[in-house]
Amino acid sequence: MYREAWRAENEKNALRRLDDARILAPSERGSGRIGSRKFLVMSRMRGSTTGGTQEAGRRIIAYLRSVHELGGPGFGRLCAPLMPRWNGYVRQRLVSYREAFVSRGLNEVANTADALAHLRLPEPPMPSLLHNDPEPGNFLESSAGIAGLDWELAIYGDPDLDYARVGCALGIRPARLVDLLDDQGVAFNEQALTIYRRVHLLGRLMSSITAAPPDMAAARRYLRELRACADDHT
Repeated sequence: MYREAWRAENEKNALRRLDDARILAPSERGSGRIGSRKFLVMSRMRGSTTGGTQEAGRRIIAYLRSVHELGGPGFGRLCAPLMPRWNGYVRQRLVSYREAFVSRGLNEVANTADALAHLRLPEPPMPSLLHNDPEPGNFLESSAGIAGLDWELAIYGDPDLDYARVGCALGIRPARLVDLLDDQGVAFNEQALTIYRRVHLLGRLMSSITAAPPDMAAARRYLRELRACADDHT
C-alpha cells in the first residue's frame, strides 16, 4: 500500500526490469486501489534479512552491482526519468532539502545543502537502476541468494550513490567501504562517495523533520553524523 501513486508505479517498473533480467526480487502479481491509495500484490519470498555486518555489506554490494547493469532512458524516478543529466537531478533534490531546512530554521544544514548543490559531480556514463534505499531490512537471503525488496524509491542514477547509502546504512566507515568496493572490483569515484554520504544524510534528515509527527530523535542522530562528516572533510 502506497502513500503516493508514484511510489506504486516506481516499484512496479523496478520489479518488471528485475524480472526481465532474472535478478532476485518479488514478482508483481496484480494491483488495485483502496480509496485514494494504490496497492500492489507481490509474490511471497522466504528468507532472512541480511543483518548489519560488513560481510552482509559485501553481499549487498555484489547484488547491487548486477542491478546497476540495468540502464534507463534518463535520470530520476523510474516512473518519470526526465532529467538528461545526473548533476541536474542531484541539484534538484538538494534544492528541495535546502527549502525544507530553511522553513524550519535549520540554517547550518541549509547552507550545507546549498554548497553541495553547487558542486559538479562526475557524470556517469549511463543512467543505472539504483535501489536508492539499501537498508539491511530491504534484502532477504535464502538458498537461492539475495533478493532486493521495497523498490518504491528506485531511481536511475549513479551507482556510487547506492554504495554510499550502503555504507551509511551499515555503519561502514568510508575507508572500509572503499576497501570493500576495491576487493570486489567495483568501479567507483571516491570523491563522489564522500559527497553522496552527505547527500544521503541530508535526505534522511529532511525525511525525519517533515514526517508527521517529526522524528526528532532520528533528526538529532543525522545532525550528529553530518557534523562528523564535516569534521572528517576538514
